[in-house]
Amino acid sequence: MDTFFAVCSLLLLLLSQNAAILGQLDGNTSPASSAPPLRLQPSTPSITHFVNDSFIIFCQTVQKDIDTKWRDPRGQTRENTKGRVHIEKKTGLLALVFEHISLDDRGNWTCEVTGQQNRNVNTEREFFSSFELLVNQKISFGKTEQVQSVREGRDAMVNCFVEGMPAPEVSWLYNGEYINTAVNSSKHNRLSNGLYIRNVSQADAGEYTCRAMRITPTFSDSDQITILLRIQHKPHWFYNETLPMQYAYVGGAVNLSCDAMGEPPPSFTWLHNGKGILGFNHRIFVADYGATLQLNVRNDSQFGDYKCKVANPLGSLERVIKLRPGAKPMGPTRFQLKRLYADAFELDLRTPRMTNVSDEMQIFGYRVAYMSENEFKFSAGNWSHAKQRDFSFHRGQRFIISHLEGNTTYLMRAASRNLAGLSDWSGVKIFATAGGRRWYPSLYPLYALILALIYA
Repeated sequence: MDTFFAVCSLLLLLLSQNAAILGQLDGNTSPASSAPPLRLQPSTPSITHFVNDSFIIFCQTVQKDIDTKWRDPRGQTRENTKGRVHIEKKTGLLALVFEHISLDDRGNWTCEVTGQQNRNVNTEREFFSSFELLVNQKISFGKTEQVQSVREGRDAMVNCFVEGMPAPEVSWLYNGEYINTAVNSSKHNRLSNGLYIRNVSQADAGEYTCRAMRITPTFSDSDQITILLRIQHKPHWFYNETLPMQYAYVGGAVNLSCDAMGEPPPSFTWLHNGKGILGFNHRIFVADYGATLQLNVRNDSQFGDYKCKVANPLGSLERVIKLRPGAKPMGPTRFQLKRLYADAFELDLRTPRMTNVSDEMQIFGYRVAYMSENEFKFSAGNWSHAKQRDFSFHRGQRFIISHLEGNTTYLMRAASRNLAGLSDWSGVKIFATAGGRRWYPSLYPLYALILALIYA
């Protein structure tokens, strides 16, 4: 850099001397016809940069020990030699350095020198050269929140704080579809800081895309941000299929479900006969929009009324499920392979009609659990990892387990279903899809024992 400054100074000095000699030969020594005492490098009337770019420009003078200075767009002299914008002095050169350009740097920057107008007369004259710094700002979305909420029934503002210089044009999309934001729109209006929506309902919830675009003579760009709009509302039931009365039997299990929508997501509380549920014979599984109470019924005291209370800051609701004693279903008396396919089994399942129970407690279907041979090995015989398929009785019902892997051995067991729950599981059957090894039920105990020893 020092060599560069030295070479530039020498060249400018030689040019100045040659110009002076030529002026004397021409008989014209007026200042107006002499070469200007300074020039900018790069020499251009305007320069364009983006925010945070780096940039340096030199003010070159012909004479040594000449008073040179830079003025910013506000007319203030820059004298600092450190900082984001500073000067660096060398012989015949005064550099203006922008380490990180900001929007505040926009405007005309001027290099000024004070030189002698006539060598024989001690008079001074000011010379100056300027350039305009144009600053562009990349599109950004500032502090725009990507999840926003508004109360149902009110007018809403989906905030989108678009930043950029020159200012970009903004358009809006809802779930990927263009939104008409014309001035005469009765629903939407585009404002400088977002999208205005009148009288929002739950139908207005979804994804809103704020898209910014600009085209200038020198460049074009675009960017966008997607905002999830949630509509705040009091809870309402998600499903209306929950039975007001359910059944279970001592020694069995039952799931009581309570599903409700709300924004903010509601809380769920379960009560048994008006009191909190105590003990270790239950589990509660909570999601954003539902809670399931799983009961392991150990004695008759667990029957009764179970109340689910749902609440958020905007409202609450509750529902009572009556849990009553029911009859334990009889397990399948026939469980065998009826027809074999390359990727499916058709099963033959039968259970006799139960006696001494009401018609509503009769068996209405089956549940089949199954695992492939490899899945059984991987889980070390743990049936909680098995796939399940529920079947209900109706005219022409066929019990088909489909979408199986070809040439694969499967382990299966079945249970009967009634309103009170599941029967005891049947013994495990081993079947193979077409091309697989064939296993026989009599060999299963030995096979299971071997697997248990290997994967224990």
